[in-house]
Amino acid sequence: MNLRESVGLALGSLRTNKMRSMLTLLGVIIGIASVIAIMTLGKAMQSQTMKSLEQFGVNDITLQVQSRDEVGSGPSTRQVDAASQLTPDMVDELGTQFRDRVDGVAIEAGSHSGTLTRGLATGKARLSFVNDGYIAMQKNPLTAGRLLNADDITGDRAVAVISPELVDTFFNGDASSALGQDIDVEVDGQYSTFQVVGTYGKSGKTSVLVGSMDEALLYAPYPAQTRVSKKPTLTFEQVRLRVAPGADAAQLSRDVQAWADRRYADNPDFHAKVQDMKKEVEQLNQTMSMMSVAISAIGGISLLVGGIGVMNIMLITVTERTREIGVRKALGATRRAIRTQFVVEAMIVCLIGGLIGVVLGGGLGMLGAQMLGAFVLPPVGAVVVSLLFALGIGLFFGYYPANKAARLDPIEALRYE
Repeated sequence: MNLRESVGLALGSLRTNKMRSMLTLLGVIIGIASVIAIMTLGKAMQSQTMKSLEQFGVNDITLQVQSRDEVGSGPSTRQVDAASQLTPDMVDELGTQFRDRVDGVAIEAGSHSGTLTRGLATGKARLSFVNDGYIAMQKNPLTAGRLLNADDITGDRAVAVISPELVDTFFNGDASSALGQDIDVEVDGQYSTFQVVGTYGKSGKTSVLVGSMDEALLYAPYPAQTRVSKKPTLTFEQVRLRVAPGADAAQLSRDVQAWADRRYADNPDFHAKVQDMKKEVEQLNQTMSMMSVAISAIGGISLLVGGIGVMNIMLITVTERTREIGVRKALGATRRAIRTQFVVEAMIVCLIGGLIGVVLGGGLGMLGAQMLGAFVLPPVGAVVVSLLFALGIGLFFGYYPANKAARLDPIEALRYE
């Protein structure tokens, strides 16, 4: 008997006992479906988290001034004096030198919590004093007006771009009505007025792990910090560079570091260091993948239960077909042929259950991913491994019943009623 005949007999047996076969398949279906669904959802969360982190600049090149005594690439714990910080001229030089490989330069001179007032309306917000590239690199959609531009920076204009929370508080959610309106700002007893020139909306790139990071924000040109701060800072501890599409990020990082080393060569206390977030991102990806695998392993326990069910049914099948086995042996069937027939039957049962489980689990996983806002297809590796594991379950739990059938005495089998 060849493999094709064994498969045909296995399918015929399944058709003969449809209800029993379906109940046998159920454990395998549930196990495979749970594994595929969990792996798909894990992939969706991973994709969603990475998109959210990209919005916050995780893939950008960050050049940070820190003490030469600091070890590693983490944030400096020693206060950087103003004379050692990056100046606007240094930032302009950096942007000009690497303009062909950089898609944006972002700096923030300072951030303050303040009280905003317009008429009878009052609210709290964070004031962020930035350059014209900072907001653009956040990838938040513009809902009205414009973003900050270079003229606002050089002209030290008292203009601002505000967040959706401030639009709701002061303009009843009408972004267009905010344009040209003044908002009074108070920070630590310092008062100033800013004119709204633009509003932005929510990017929508949130994730379960990262969150939306929504807050009431007012962005203003960094020279305007002198209006609300008793100790304004017009220098910067760090600058963020967005790598242009097609540029070599690793080579750009090395070139930026070389530029910083030259600029800080004569500073004995501080230097500028390129911060590498790739290791942290890779670690996060590995952690999320391990979590998905661990949860899938728990879901895969039901596969073992399904395998035990397969063994039980195959033992019953051997008993029911004792006379058939005796006839086949009397006609010259070898132990190997009998063993192959029942092992193939067990594997076919598990493979069919695996295929149904893949379709069901993939559908549920894609539906869940769509609800999370990050549609993905089931991981191909998980599908292949699941089907191979299902075949392995069939082989392992089908071998004992098959071997029992192969060892039956043909005379005793023929006498069986």
